[in-house]
Amino acid sequence: MTNKLTDLANQLVGQRIARVDVPRVDQLMLHFSEGATLGVTWSQDGLQVQLSKPITSDASTAAHRPTKRQLDYLMFIRKYLTRYGRAPAESDIERHFLVSAPSVNQMMQKLERRGFITRQAGVPRSARICIDLDSQT
Repeated sequence: MTNKLTDLANQLVGQRIARVDVPRVDQLMLHFSEGATLGVTWSQDGLQVQLSKPITSDASTAAHRPTKRQLDYLMFIRKYLTRYGRAPAESDIERHFLVSAPSVNQMMQKLERRGFITRQAGVPRSARICIDLDSQT
């Protein structure tokens, strides 16, 4: 049982939840941004969990990979997190890449929309990387 849970957890690492549905009182459906769905159903026998992965083609997999420039930003964020123990401010990114503040803000919003990072609204330096960067290089 532990191996199945570990496998399930490994499949879900870095996935971003796009929507949560409660179709019945005994069922919860988590829809992830990359198309997978995790269904949790309660019964007298206990919890039953089912993960459905979308059929992915090379084109759809490529659509979920960061571009070269996005990867540059993500690598910088990771390096900064490792070195200073907190995420960089947008002004730090601006100075590093020698770009304008609106350019950095636009890129950060795009990274968040595509599910590569998460940020907490109103909390500075809250960027967290949600993908495995080592598999992207």
